[in-house]
Amino acid sequence: MDAANFRSWCTVGTPIPTGDHRAGLIQSYDDSAGVAALAAALPAVYAPSRALAAIAQRQQKDALAKYLRNRLPTEKPARSGDMGEILATAYLHEEARYVVGPSRLIHRDHQEWAMRGDDALGAKLHTDGKPVIVKAEAKSRTKLGKPTVAEAREGLSRNEEMPSPHSLTQFADRLRGTADDDLGNAIIDLLLDDGVRPDRVSHLMFLFTSGDPSTQVAADLQAYSGPVPQLTITLRVQHHQEFIRDAYEMVIADGS
Repeated sequence: MDAANFRSWCTVGTPIPTGDHRAGLIQSYDDSAGVAALAAALPAVYAPSRALAAIAQRQQKDALAKYLRNRLPTEKPARSGDMGEILATAYLHEEARYVVGPSRLIHRDHQEWAMRGDDALGAKLHTDGKPVIVKAEAKSRTKLGKPTVAEAREGLSRNEEMPSPHSLTQFADRLRGTADDDLGNAIIDLLLDDGVRPDRVSHLMFLFTSGDPSTQVAADLQAYSGPVPQLTITLRVQHHQEFIRDAYEMVIADGS
């Protein structure tokens, strides 16, 4: 699921120690290339590839655009929230090398409704054959300060800082029937046998913005005293709202 291709339009910094944890910066040097990369990936984030292929084969091109209009959000808050989640998921896969599975946004009941549960999950098998899991909380704001970082921290702290069993079960179910079926089974086994413990989990706070929340990020990481390893990644683009708008509108234009 290479949905962002960050290194084609961003400088990806190596996360550095901040207190006992780590923080990293991804900086766009070409928003237009980023918009194009996300626009190319968005249809498969919202609809199964087989459905897109079937419509493209059976219908006129403008029918595909109409189908996508019914799948993609149109309201600014919904688009912004989705984009933060999509980028966080892409980071887990592309840069952290976790398995993220098929997009959970495919299964949303309504295009404008926020999804429940953890924003993003990633997993991979440890050498002991059991999974290690990352729980991610994504925030998307043009300017992002202390209240938003605190809101993200609150999200990561839910369920005693562990991924919710419901989110993990859904995640494992999405892996079934894919090349990562074994990982999905291992997640279910972990839930049923041992339960998920802090030594199996890490956190990602992913911040998508045009601003510079580095002071707030440092303060948050230095204040955190829990048992779960922390990583905060800030993705900065030049024009946050325009980036989101242009990516979604390009999908519709390309499909019509």
